[in-house]
Parts: sequence; C-alpha cells; structure tokens
Amino acid sequence: MRSVITRGDICLKDKFNLTYKVAEIIYTEREDESFTYEIKPNYSVIGLLTADDFQGIPGLDLDKKKKSYIRNNVVPVFISERTPAENREDLWKLLGDCDMDYLNRLEWLIRTDTRYSGDKLFVQRPRDITIEVESVNKLGSRSAVICRKMLEAICYGDSVISPSFKVDDENRKQYYDLLMALYRTEKKFIDAQRKEGIADAVKEGKYKGRKRIKMDKLAAQEIFLDYEAKRISSSEAAAMLGTSKSTFLRRYREFSTSRQ
Repeated sequence: MRSVITRGDICLKDKFNLTYKVAEIIYTEREDESFTYEIKPNYSVIGLLTADDFQGIPGLDLDKKKKSYIRNNVVPVFISERTPAENREDLWKLLGDCDMDYLNRLEWLIRTDTRYSGDKLFVQRPRDITIEVESVNKLGSRSAVICRKMLEAICYGDSVISPSFKVDDENRKQYYDLLMALYRTEKKFIDAQRKEGIADAVKEGKYKGRKRIKMDKLAAQEIFLDYEAKRISSSEAAAMLGTSKSTFLRRYREFSTSRQ
C-alpha cells in the first residue's frame, strides 16, 4: 500500500533565540485514508529546559518516558489544537495561503506563519546541525560566537564532535550548563561595552542621525551564518531579524568584513 510521510521537528526558542528541538513528529497517510502520527520526544533536550519555557507536549504523558507516542487514525491534541479542522469555513483560504491544495495538518503547521498562543512550541522542517569543532574555530577567537555555535547544536539535540571530546545525549546537560554560563557572561560584557560606547559617543556629540535598528548581535550571527551557507535566503533572513532586506544585507556585509 502506498503512503506519504511528512516529518517535522517540534521546537521552541528561548530568550537568547536559541532553538530547542523537543521532539520529532512523523505523519504517515495511506491510500486507504488511514493514517498514523508518531511523536518521538527528545528527553536529553527537554532536560535542558525550565518550566517557564516548556510545560510538556499537549496530549502526551512524558513522565512515562516512552521512546515514541503513536496515534493510529486519531489526530493528536498537539496537532488538533493548532491546525484548522476539515469543516472550517475558510479552510481553502488557509491552504491557499500556504500553497497547499489539500489538508495535511502537519505540513500546514510547518508552512504557516500562524503561531499557537497557548505555548512556545512550533514545528519546522527537520534539520541536522551537528558540528565539527574545527569548523567553529573558523569563526574567530570570540568566545561568545564559539559558545553560541556549539549551543545551537546542543540545544537542537545534535552532537558536537572534536578529536578530544564529543557532546551527545550522555553529557548534553553538563556541556550545556557550562557553555550557557560562559555565553551569558560574555553577552553581558558585550552589552555593557555597547552601552558604554553609546554613552561616550553621546557625551562627545558623536551620536547623531537616525538610530540603527536594534539587533541582538549574537542572535543575528546564527542567521548571518545560515545565509552564508545558503540555508536561507536574504528575504527570509531579513524577516527573521525584523529588518528590511537592504538593512540585513548591510549588516551582513559588516559581519563579513569584521571576520576578515
């Protein structure tokens, strides 16, 4: 029997704009109209999160620590509460907005810009951001940049690999705590330097003209690197940063020049 499989990553972002992959979700639809949803929690990543960011996956009892939660011919609560029903009046408009010609709830959830207000969870296409430490070293000597790149892989449930150590599910929490402490300290230092520089410029009368659009420098670096690797377009990057395309490209050129 023929079937179509859709895969997604259930994620959330923290206050530093780091993305945590808390589970994988797989939807299988078959030609006889039967279907299956399978949700595979990522417990090593869930263990990194506080109750303020993560309150569980609706409809699942994660205390049971199952490797996967399967729903045959039943739409999971996680999906039903944040996707349109088949009898919704404006269904075809919602599908059209996402360039879809039939309702695949998981696919719609991946494509839509609409965000459920009940929690921080969202679904995106699967990614693999496992990194080799050698590639991180090319980013330069700034510890905040290196910490962030390693944290990106750790928070997403992927690995950090080097000749002398490896970060994976077995030691994810220990490395996360260490790197997050370093990252927060470095970020606080950078923020203080920026404020001091602005204050000095104001005193000297050098802080004039239209203010630059405020942008989290460390969070932006992730987006600059994704754009550089051609994982996202300039329009997508600008939307993620909340700036115009021209502003994004100008900031990206500044970022590239600073690394030379």
